[in-house]
Formats: sequence, structure tokens, C-alpha cells
Amino acid sequence: MDIKRKPEFNIMTDMLIVLLVTAVVAVYYYGMRAAAVIAVTVIVSTAADFVCLKLRKKAHDKKDLSALITGLTLGLMMSASVPYFEAAAAAVFAIVVARHAFGGSGCEIFNPAAVGFLFASLCFPENMLTYPRIFTDIPMSSVVPSDILTQSMAKTLLVTGTSPVSLIDVLTGRFTGPMGTGFVVLLAVAAAFLMLRRSISAITFFTELAVMGLYAFIRYGFDPMDVLYFFSGGMTLFGIIFLSCDYSVMPRTASSRFLYGLVMSICMIMFCQYSAMENAVVYAAIVSSPIGIELDRRALSFADMLKKHRKRKGKRKRLTKNKLLGSINETLEMLNNDDKRES
Repeated sequence: MDIKRKPEFNIMTDMLIVLLVTAVVAVYYYGMRAAAVIAVTVIVSTAADFVCLKLRKKAHDKKDLSALITGLTLGLMMSASVPYFEAAAAAVFAIVVARHAFGGSGCEIFNPAAVGFLFASLCFPENMLTYPRIFTDIPMSSVVPSDILTQSMAKTLLVTGTSPVSLIDVLTGRFTGPMGTGFVVLLAVAAAFLMLRRSISAITFFTELAVMGLYAFIRYGFDPMDVLYFFSGGMTLFGIIFLSCDYSVMPRTASSRFLYGLVMSICMIMFCQYSAMENAVVYAAIVSSPIGIELDRRALSFADMLKKHRKRKGKRKRLTKNKLLGSINETLEMLNNDDKRES
């Protein structure tokens, strides 16, 4: 079944509202340094998109907010202490390589924000994967002193199998990690809002939520608190909403969206189980996106095959019916002729 999707401008507007609210909370926790990092990724993403459109001699669509959304998403995935140059490099890579190299907005194979974050994590792992504590006075300078930096809650959970963070702190995002990805309550409300507005796929979201929840429940000794740590840390819940359920790579059919959710979950489990990566959802989103597109293509091909089969079946039925009617008419004519001869 092909799902009718909202106009892209309306989807982008919904995404922008949710991301802006999340950015406000991030700035509240991490101060103006967080606002500066987000501003860098947004401005650089928008500028890079404008330059690429000029070089490709393409007109800028005023209703296309995708570069702005990419910049916001990327900024929220970063540490509040990341150097500005590294944030800018990630934004340029996301727009130039992950978007315009494949044809621009609407033609992406991968989520640009996920690609930009992966690029920066591989090039600058020390700065990208260390985080300041919340409500810390972070200097606005490009280089932040190392004594206020620490590892994320997700890394602690991976290393020790547990976390000292309280339930209230987990629900409100009061722990170290990427500055806009740990607010469980806010993200849950955002997911509900976006699903009700049909801006993300409820099928994919709940498929991933169920599979990953079951995996975390088994892996962490059937402890519900550790399951909550798992979803709040490592950008898991944030990534499910804004990376894997992104409208630009989301399949169009219901069956493909369900299968895509399964593929995404399996990839995430593989990265969690067999690697020490604390942000497995980012890697899983990049690996799964092309598979989701191919699943969609196969599902549509299968639907076309069914339509053709039904048409052929209908033609055969009509031919059989016509032959049957012809035989009946011929028999009736023969009987009428016999009656005339007898009379």
C-alpha cells in the first residue's frame, strides 16, 4: 500500500519547530557556547547549500528548508565544546558530499546530518566524543580546557554496563553527552507530534522502538532503567526520530517502512553488539538508507507485478466468459434450427 505523504514544506516546517525547541533546551543546559556551535552548523550548512546551487546553476527554492534542518540536526548531535572549525567542516561535508553530490535536495541516498557527523567523528574523534558537564561555564573560545570534559553517559554504560545517572536526570537530559539528543521526555513528545502530523513514519518508529527495546532489555539483564539509559544515551531515540525516520530517505509503502525499521534495528544491534561505538544509531542510519530505498523499489515492483497479474487474470476470465457465451449461443442456434426442420 502506497502511503500518501504530506507536502515536503509542511514536513520541513514541523521538523524545524521540533528542532528549534530542542535547541532552546540545549542552550539552557550548556549556555551560549552551545548556541554558537549550533549557529555555526546552521550558517555554514545554509551557505554551502547556496554556493552549491550557484555552482550547479540551480535556482534556490524559498520553501526548501532542508539545509537549515540539516544544520540544526547536526549541531544538536555535537558536543557543546567542539571547536568551531570542526563543526563547520562537518556541515560543509554534509551539504556538499552527502547532498549535492547525489543531485541535491530530494535526491539524497544518506541522511546528510548523519554523514557530516560521521565525517567529523572519524577526523576529530577526541573533540567530537568528549563532552562538558551541564551547567558548566564553557568558554566561548575555540579550544575548551580539557579539565571540564568527560566521556558521555553512553560510553560509561558501554564500559561498565550501568550508569550512575538518576531517573529524573535521564528523563530531563541532565547528563553528559551530545547537547541536544538526551531529553527523553521532550523527544517522546516530539515523536508523538511528528507522527500525528504525519511528518515521520509511525510504522518505522514503533518497529525500531520495539526491536531495540527488546534487545536492550535482554542485553542489560532485564533492567528497565538500563533500557532507558540505552535510549537516552548514544543519540538512540534522537537518531530514530531524526535520522532513520527522515522523510528524504523514507520508503513510500507501508510494507517497506516496516522492513526498513527491521533492517535499521538489525544494523543498530550489530554495531552495538560487536563494536565499541557509542553512537551506533548514526552508523546504522547510514548503512540502512540505501537498503530502505531498494526495499521501496522492490515493493513497488512487486505491486506492479500484482497489477499486471490481475489484468492478465481479468483478460483470461473475460476470454473464457466470451467463449462460454459463444458456445451457448451456438448451441441455442443449433437447437432452433433443429426445431425449424422438425416443424
